[in-house]
Amino acid sequence: MKEMMSTGFALAHTDDYFTSINRFQLLSIATKEGIWEYDFLSKESFYNDGMTELLGYTPEEMADNESWWRNNLHPQDKKRVITEVDEVMASTKSVWWGKYQFRCKDGIYKLILDRLFVVRDDSGKTLRMIGTMQDLTEIDGLQQDLDKIRRQHHRTMLKAIFDAEENERKNISEELNENINQVLAAINMHLAQAKQHVTAAGMVWLQEAQGLLLDSMDGVSSIAKKLSPVMLKDLGFETAVKELLKDLFQNRLISYNVYVNDQLNQLANYDVQTVLYRIVQEQVMNILKHSEARNVMVSVEIKEKKIKVVVQDDGAGINLKQIQYGKGFSNIQEKTEALGGNFNLESVEGRPGFKLEVVI
Repeated sequence: MKEMMSTGFALAHTDDYFTSINRFQLLSIATKEGIWEYDFLSKESFYNDGMTELLGYTPEEMADNESWWRNNLHPQDKKRVITEVDEVMASTKSVWWGKYQFRCKDGIYKLILDRLFVVRDDSGKTLRMIGTMQDLTEIDGLQQDLDKIRRQHHRTMLKAIFDAEENERKNISEELNENINQVLAAINMHLAQAKQHVTAAGMVWLQEAQGLLLDSMDGVSSIAKKLSPVMLKDLGFETAVKELLKDLFQNRLISYNVYVNDQLNQLANYDVQTVLYRIVQEQVMNILKHSEARNVMVSVEIKEKKIKVVVQDDGAGINLKQIQYGKGFSNIQEKTEALGGNFNLESVEGRPGFKLEVVI
């Protein structure tokens, strides 16, 4: 076995020495990639020094190109890659490229980008196969880091938007409670005093007006509670969710159950619990608008320091493949992403039941 140090190439066989020099010398200078060729007529394999630098194998170890290459493919990629390459060889195609994990001499796998070109004669018979192998391990790591930064940035933006919405809701809620309801309460007092100075007919009118006023005050209080879940901070997540369901299901034939693991407070601060509360609220509103459910279950489970929120109902099932996420599901998905969690829906058309699952 001779090594051609002047060109940076080693030959598995030397009969085609000068042809190999002409074939590879420019590529050897221009790239640090591993370059290889297999001659189907002479059964010779050619490699540049980049192959040894990339993978650690000597030219002698790579002499039997096909078996060496196939034996070192990662088990996860082996069947896919071999199938794709064999399909190219059996067809009239001349180019293939793909990514796969390949075992180096030290036993460590690298992520490789392999590009090959098949040379055929006029009859279609394969003469040579030429390829390059490039290490994507570092590039892939950088790409993963970039994707991670993008996801973190996206979550930060969503969280900022959500916090701004919550502050706005809190301000409106306080405005409703402190100003509007105080004005309505003052009017109610005036109506009560006016009852002492009216006729019987006027009394009926004042009582009706006072009843409407009290209903309005209850409505304002209900809206204020939806805007800012005061009970969440004062009485905890489970009580706040139960009160939410009680208000929303009032005068409706819907029963509900709520279960919250006691460890929630240890794993989730008030801000996180607020997001989870909004997710439950959004899905319950979806149930009221689009489902004919009679039973609703809300649970918060803890497993391996992961929080799983489940909202399940027995309403009509739907075909999830045809579903187009409306504002309700989009809001839930965005809130889940803000917490760095996963969002999942389960339902089957023609069967009762719809399940929302959020894991953070």
